[in-house]
Amino acid sequence: MQKRGIKKEAGCSWTQVKNRVHSFVAGGGFEFRNSAEYRKMWNELSEAMKKIGYVPGTSVVLHDVNEETKAMWVCGHSERLATIFALINTTSGMPIRITKNLRVCIDCHSWIKVVSRVTGRMIVLRDTNRFHHFKEGVCSCKDYCVFLRILLCLVSALSCPSCVEGHANE
Repeated sequence: MQKRGIKKEAGCSWTQVKNRVHSFVAGGGFEFRNSAEYRKMWNELSEAMKKIGYVPGTSVVLHDVNEETKAMWVCGHSERLATIFALINTTSGMPIRITKNLRVCIDCHSWIKVVSRVTGRMIVLRDTNRFHHFKEGVCSCKDYCVFLRILLCLVSALSCPSCVEGHANE
């Protein structure tokens, strides 16, 4: 990609809270991520999600790094930052609306489903392809986007056998 001068677009998400649009970039938001509010909400969610069996899916990280680093990178995706921000700054019955400039990754889709279940909140995520309405742990797309990506990966299995192994546990 570098030789051709092609740059990958950074994942970015937006949410509106109190008539103000807040934007988040994947891997960014260090000031927010280091805040006491963020850490408290993240830890509460992580504990509740572990109890019902959620574990970050690191197969979406294609870099050759250890599992802990992969999990950290996945947890820094922009839609997660926007969701945590909205959970902190909105009242409990209010739906959360997020817009994303790219397609939501498989793990973030699963993560938001579990967050909607744990918090009892309706979360609407608009990615480049569709609106995802998450409510009580279920998405309106009926996991079509997850199914489609796994299917595409299986079709290309001849050239990428490690990819099939990565999705076998999903």
